[in-house]
Amino acid sequence: MSDFAHAWVGLAVLVGLPALGCSRGASSTVPRGSMANATPCEGSQVIATDVNEDGRVDIEHVERNGRRFCTKADMNFDGKVDVERFYEGDGVQVAKERHDFDFDGRLDQLSFFQAGQLVRKELDTNFDNTIDTWLWCDGGWVVRAERDRQRDGKVDVWEVYEQGFITEAKYDDDNNGRVEKWDSFRGGKLVLTQYDENGDGEPDRSQDMPLQSMGQAEDALRCESGK
Repeated sequence: MSDFAHAWVGLAVLVGLPALGCSRGASSTVPRGSMANATPCEGSQVIATDVNEDGRVDIEHVERNGRRFCTKADMNFDGKVDVERFYEGDGVQVAKERHDFDFDGRLDQLSFFQAGQLVRKELDTNFDNTIDTWLWCDGGWVVRAERDRQRDGKVDVWEVYEQGFITEAKYDDDNNGRVEKWDSFRGGKLVLTQYDENGDGEPDRSQDMPLQSMGQAEDALRCESGK
């Protein structure tokens, strides 16, 4: 059972503490480059729980208009919020999650749900408080990805997936807003690379990948919350 699951079990058996406010941590500020709104986890009533009985709040359920609006959790018991979960209007179904994986008080991943299914993720993969990877999901698999390799706030890689396996990728290597390179994949292996050498936006040189040079196939890329 995960730490978060243990925390939820603890919440069920421990006595709720009175409202202690929602000021802990800085996780309500989304990273640069995020498509999301910086919605704070705040409400009219807070049910707080000290899971490990160290005198500090570890889980807070925040309510608005009598329904659960969001939940905040301190997973490593350092006094900072590491996970925030927001709910739909019914107070049950998850709408979005925000994670701080390196426990520095800044968000590293944002996950978005529709009808209880994960549909999109935003990631700060090098923990510099800037989103550099955007993933779109369907049925638990990544179906599309965009990446900012230059970390300058501009998308320069576009990828398409089928059942989690990459099928094509486009690259803006010159960082001029235009694609100069295309990769094609089969079964997770690179089979063809094309280049635009005259700058007209169309591939004009192709390079097939020899079978012996293909290497191992890339693993299928799953789309999971909290990972």
